[in-house]
Amino acid sequence: MITQTTPPAADPESRLRPARYGVAITVTALVILALVASSILNYVYLDTIPARASLYGLLAVALITLGTYILVRAFDRDRATRRVHLIRAAVLIGLGVLLWLLVIDVFVFTQSAGPGVAVVCALACLPTTAFGLFVVRRMDRNHKEPWRLVLVAAAWGAIVATSLVVWGETLWESSAQHALVPGPGLDTSLAFMAGILEELAKGVAVLLLFLVMRDQFDDVVDGIVYGAAVGLGFNFLESVSYMTNLYSIYLPEGNGVFAAGIQWYGRQALGLFFGHATYTAYIGAGVGIARQLPGMRHKVLAIVAGFIVAISAHFSWDAWATIFPIQNSLFGIVEVHLRTLVMTGPFTAGVIALLLFGIRYEGQNLVEQMRKEAATGQGAILPEDVAILSSPWQRLKQRLQAFSRAGLKGYLELSRLQTAQLDLAMERWHRERKEIDTPLEAEQRLRERVIQLRHWVAAG
Repeated sequence: MITQTTPPAADPESRLRPARYGVAITVTALVILALVASSILNYVYLDTIPARASLYGLLAVALITLGTYILVRAFDRDRATRRVHLIRAAVLIGLGVLLWLLVIDVFVFTQSAGPGVAVVCALACLPTTAFGLFVVRRMDRNHKEPWRLVLVAAAWGAIVATSLVVWGETLWESSAQHALVPGPGLDTSLAFMAGILEELAKGVAVLLLFLVMRDQFDDVVDGIVYGAAVGLGFNFLESVSYMTNLYSIYLPEGNGVFAAGIQWYGRQALGLFFGHATYTAYIGAGVGIARQLPGMRHKVLAIVAGFIVAISAHFSWDAWATIFPIQNSLFGIVEVHLRTLVMTGPFTAGVIALLLFGIRYEGQNLVEQMRKEAATGQGAILPEDVAILSSPWQRLKQRLQAFSRAGLKGYLELSRLQTAQLDLAMERWHRERKEIDTPLEAEQRLRERVIQLRHWVAAG
């Protein structure tokens, strides 16, 4: 039993919390300034529709940002007011997504194809994107991330990252086309533009999510999950834009549906994981590695390395695609398979290797912490729980047994208990490595919650 704890103010780790929130505020302010500046420039120098989209896009980004802040802060409040804040966050994020789809898509991407085509393309991309998010979340076999945060990461990729890219690439293309004549120089510039601006935009989303949700970024595995989720959100909206654009271009020839279908297959089937999900997963991996490194210099190097690999992977694809564009024909289907395997396959293999190493390392440490917790005899984790909690199949088997005894209520209660036990083991691991910025009382409160949930499961 804990009789005395060190006051939070005296804990040197507690200073990390205001520091990282200060960094998050600074990064957010810089992003907002960049959006405002690019919106003004677009409004002054571009035609009416992109200018209008830039201004409306600012409101969509503001709604997503505010909704994310309320969502994260909701779990620091008591249960009586948490539901109200969750509803507010859901409404704000939903409005931001709706505004982007109804205004930005219609004005920019689907102007010539029409909103009806845009809706069909979006509906075609929803199931594959949902499947991608499901697979990405399932990859963390030890300690799955909450669905609410995975979906927020995807929304940031779809709304915030694409907003930055639309405005940044518009300015870059305008400058490059005035400064360079058509040829290799312009092609290389456009390939660099996609690699640099898109990965920076998605990376900023990952970095901000890490700064405001640091307790959910446990290690390299979580970084890959959140990075891939941001990439999948970005890929969703980019797929819709390319499908509607090529539909309108090839419609007069009678090949509009075929061209849009090839884009869907290349981006939502073949390229669902071999593309933006892979690129941004490297950024997330860098952030996740930095989470567990000592010293600011090593943290910065890990994050920068993640950005460099992501930009390099993206540039290699776009440079090849710019010089040797994929044909909208039957041969193009064969070509895109070979190009994906050669250009993106090695990078995807690297992410998988990082993921497997991270899962094994994380699993070994969680088992060790569960054994240590069981040895304390406080009742949160029992010795017989360790073998079950360390195996996702055993956890599922135990939940199914609870379902057969007590129905859905028993299943959900046991699921919450298992999640809380894994949270406790993860908290112990970070505290042992001095990677945590919450006071010791937080660990004790989590332990008490586990014991309370155990009583509920036993009573049920």
